[in-house]
Amino acid sequence: MRIAATVTKEGLISKLPDGPYIVIYDKEKKDAEKYENPGFPLKDGRRIATVNFLIEKNVDHVITIPESFCDISYGKAKNIGIKFIRLDESLPFEKVIENLETYLNSAAYDIPEQELFKKK
Repeated sequence: MRIAATVTKEGLISKLPDGPYIVIYDKEKKDAEKYENPGFPLKDGRRIATVNFLIEKNVDHVITIPESFCDISYGKAKNIGIKFIRLDESLPFEKVIENLETYLNSAAYDIPEQELFKKK
């Protein structure tokens, strides 16, 4: 099982396009890999670029906070079968991994409409 999140330089979970890094934790190997977020430097298509990278890296779960996904990026992630670990607020990635079993119990295939990013 591979669990990913976009994170800040300080290691806090961020909205999908706003974290300069993507951390992918492999539950079986108990190991994490850190990558540059390909969606971070873009002006347009930031969320979908990040989701495409997660798909390419065979991610099973994404740790997410409100307004991380838009309709398009959410639809693509959902259609590929990615599950979402929804947080109410940004937390340190390490803290979530330390309590991973608790968070996995609440993982879902859906994100409520009101938590999706809407272009203003």
